[in-house]
Amino acid sequence: MRGKELIDIYIMEILVRCSSEERKLTQKEIIQHLFTDYEMEVSRNTLSQYLAEMKRNGYIEGTRGVCCRRIFSYSELAILANSIAAVKTVPSIDIQRLIEKLKSMAEPERRKEFCHSYFLADVNHTDNKNVGKIMGIISQAIECKKKIEITGCLYDVNGFLQEGKTYIVNPYYIVAEKSRYYLICMGNRGDVEPRRIDRISKVKILEEKRVEICEIEKYKNYTFQIEEYMKEHIYMYSGECARVTLKIEKKNIGDFIDWFGKDYRKIDEQEGKIIIQVKANIEAVYFWALQYSRIAEVLSPKSLRDKIREGAISISKMYE
Repeated sequence: MRGKELIDIYIMEILVRCSSEERKLTQKEIIQHLFTDYEMEVSRNTLSQYLAEMKRNGYIEGTRGVCCRRIFSYSELAILANSIAAVKTVPSIDIQRLIEKLKSMAEPERRKEFCHSYFLADVNHTDNKNVGKIMGIISQAIECKKKIEITGCLYDVNGFLQEGKTYIVNPYYIVAEKSRYYLICMGNRGDVEPRRIDRISKVKILEEKRVEICEIEKYKNYTFQIEEYMKEHIYMYSGECARVTLKIEKKNIGDFIDWFGKDYRKIDEQEGKIIIQVKANIEAVYFWALQYSRIAEVLSPKSLRDKIREGAISISKMYE
C-alpha cells in the first residue's frame, strides 16, 4: 500500500482522467479509484478534508460530485492540436506525442473524438529528428546573446538528409511562418536573414558575444521591428525591400491580404480593379506575382516588372 503523502496528487490524477463537468465523481467513486489504481485505503472523512482544501485553492469544483478545473477547453485543445499538426518542421513522431498529451487533457468523453480529428500522417513533416533540441539550444543562445555555430543539412536526390556546410551566425529571433520555424539571424552577409530551423542538423553556442541588430550598418539609424520584417518577407527570402505598386482584381484583394496583410496604401480604383502600394521583399513579390499572375500585375518598380516578364517568358518556353 502506498503512503498518503501524495494523496492530493492521486486525487487530481483521477479527476483529470475520469471527471468532467457533465460527469462529476462522488466521494465513493474517488475512494474506489484510489484503492483500485493506487492501492490506497482512505476514509470518507479524510477524503472530505482533502477535497475541501483542493476546492478552496481552485483546483476542483462541484457540490454533489466533483471535477477538476481544466486549463484548456475542448475547443482550445482542438485549436492547439490543429496548429501543431500543421507544423511541417516538427517530426511526425513528435507531432503524435504532442497531440497525445493534449488528448490526455481533454474531458474523458471527448478523447475518442479528439484523437481521430487532427493528425494527418501524410502531411510532409521534416525528417530532422533534432528540431526540438536545436530550437532549445538556439533559444538559450538568444537569451545569453551569444553567437552560435550551425551545421546545415539538405535533402539528396533519394530524399535523405545530408549534412552540409557550417556557419557562424548571430541569433536574434525564432519565428513561425507558413507552418515552418525560422531563425532570424545575421551571418557573413552583414544583414538580417532567415534560416529554416529544420535545415539545421547541429548547433553549438560559442563564447563570443553576438553582434546586436542596432550595430548592423543598415539598422544604426533605423529600429528593427520583427513584426514589420515578417510582413515584408512573406516567403522568408533575404534581400532588398522596396515600395511595390500592383494592380489587383477587386474581388481577389483577399488573396493579397492573406499574404501581405492590410498594411498597404490604396492609390486608385478602376473598373473591377484596385491599384495599391506595399513595402515588401522584392524576391517575395516576384514569386507571389508569378503565382497570382491571373489576378495581379506589378506596375513598379520597373526592375521587378522586367524580372517578372523574363520569368514568365522562361516558363512559357519551358512548356512549349
